[in-house]
Amino acid sequence: MKKNAQLLLLAFCLVAFTQCTSDTNNTPNPTEGLAETVTDADGNVYNTVTIGDQIWMLENLKTTSYNDGTPITMYSFDAHGNNWLNFNQPEAFYQWADTNDLNNVHEDELPFDYYGAMYNHLAIESGKLAPEGWRIPTVQDFIELQNYIISNGNAGNEADALKSDSGWITSSGNGTDLYGFRGLPNGYVNTLGGPTAAELISTWATTDVDLDVQTRTMVSLFDEDAILFLDNSIKIGAAVRCIKE
Repeated sequence: MKKNAQLLLLAFCLVAFTQCTSDTNNTPNPTEGLAETVTDADGNVYNTVTIGDQIWMLENLKTTSYNDGTPITMYSFDAHGNNWLNFNQPEAFYQWADTNDLNNVHEDELPFDYYGAMYNHLAIESGKLAPEGWRIPTVQDFIELQNYIISNGNAGNEADALKSDSGWITSSGNGTDLYGFRGLPNGYVNTLGGPTAAELISTWATTDVDLDVQTRTMVSLFDEDAILFLDNSIKIGAAVRCIKE
């Protein structure tokens, strides 16, 4: 009788364990999709995350060199004036996003590269920003990501699912970071070369450009639940979140 009772108890524990495991798997685990790391030309190492059939970097690109080792010029207004993008004096530039934390949403001082680098049109169009085997995403890549979020029961909250769960000002709102994508509010670089709207909006470049009207489609997370696909002037600088080939 004692032996039978022990067997029944063991069976109950196995069923309970299986049920708990099954229940837990219904919620995306941000660490489940963690995959390989990738290193850029400067030696920066990035963690990656697998979401559906895609592998994304977990941070915005920070490289100050192309993947062939050629350095990219760091932009400053003192040195370059308002020539952030001047086709009469074409030069590829990068600069760091604003980390001054004027809204006091962070307890500690942020490192200068917290949001990654911001690149101008000529740097983005170089074809040499991403590490070998990686690339700047297309609009379609982001649409595929969006569709995966929708298909997993999060329709209407796609932006929230990608936004980080801290670091955004109240008017924009923190996200849930449901898939561990950690979308940070890096802002953008305005047409005159000034870093703008950090802690308010995220802005990522895509490769979708219309040279006839001088626009590039940017992907943004802002104060809405939807992911924004905006055709902005190619003079605007943005961050780059790479996707694996």
